[in-house]
Amino acid sequence: MSIRLLEHMRDELIATGIVQNTPEFCHSWLGRSEGYIRVLRYHNTEPSVGTLSICSSKLGYYAARLAESNQQDHQAWGKRLAYLKALCDRAIAEQAEAVWRAPERMAV
Repeated sequence: MSIRLLEHMRDELIATGIVQNTPEFCHSWLGRSEGYIRVLRYHNTEPSVGTLSICSSKLGYYAARLAESNQQDHQAWGKRLAYLKALCDRAIAEQAEAVWRAPERMAV
């Protein structure tokens, strides 16, 4: 699910003109190499919680800045970025829960 989430966020940011392409998104918004999403797909793995956290933090920062603007279009994009942050935070929570619910961690 998280790879699709990253692709969705990338597509949203490209649509707004905030980023131009996947390599820029991976580098600037995920703090990873330009081919990060491609490598995830190749290895059939999910992005790390650290990567999702970096993206969530940046989305939250810019959502707050845009929400402070007097321009209505900036406020609308601030809401959109806040929504993307919420999706990112949900993916982080799901991954964290999967770790603590793992059978070997549930044994007393």
